[in-house]
Amino acid sequence: MKALAIAALLAALPLAAHAADKTEAETALAAAVKAEDAAGQVGNRWVPAEAALKAAKAALAAGAWDKAVAEAAVAQAMANRAVEQSHEQETAWRDAVVR
Repeated sequence: MKALAIAALLAALPLAAHAADKTEAETALAAAVKAEDAAGQVGNRWVPAEAALKAAKAALAAGAWDKAVAEAAVAQAMANRAVEQSHEQETAWRDAVVR
């Protein structure tokens, strides 16, 4: 999980090369919310993703655009991975069944 968070932060580094503005932060947050909603639809919300999303919303409200973008990127990456995990687990259980 730490590796995923680090990868998400590294992916956000190019965004940190310039100061994010409110529009960028709102766009990143909207994408993270959409990804988190998708994770919820498959019944696999991750607590750290929800925490990152909450932190992104708080940063946006505080006007910390760069932090909001970075936290939203982490939340989106985790939510996307949660959806992938859910789809993988739909069939992975078959490998665990003794035949």
